[in-house]
Amino acid sequence: MNPFAAIAVKVFSGGTTAVLMTLGVTAGLADASSMPSAPAATLSGATSASPLAGVRDAVRFAVFEAEADVLRIPPRAFRADLKRGITVARLARERGMNKDRFGDRLVVNLKPRLAQLVHLRVITKAQADAVIDRIEHGNIPWWDGLHA
Repeated sequence: MNPFAAIAVKVFSGGTTAVLMTLGVTAGLADASSMPSAPAATLSGATSASPLAGVRDAVRFAVFEAEADVLRIPPRAFRADLKRGITVARLARERGMNKDRFGDRLVVNLKPRLAQLVHLRVITKAQADAVIDRIEHGNIPWWDGLHA
């Protein structure tokens, strides 16, 4: 992507797009598709053995941001809480939400983020639908902590 297009995308698109562009997810995936022998870049910038690692990281980042938004805490504080062993279940309970209510709010918050990833061709519509379906069926990421 040329620099002018990148600036236009950052100016006219949402925060998720700017973050993904800044972190090089879309550029890494574009490079991986044009050169099949090159591994895809992940959000951390490290190379991975799997070309799907960038896709997983992009979805994981979108879900993480959406959960922080639903909990109404900054992403850094949310990450620190998870690292300290505080579960999403506990954070939601402290805010008066049960698993069903949290899941419903998460789906509403996550749909536009996944739609943006679909628009950027980072993930497919089917992959986005699968993520939403899993959450709607009660599989909420980090509900029981980081390593549960």
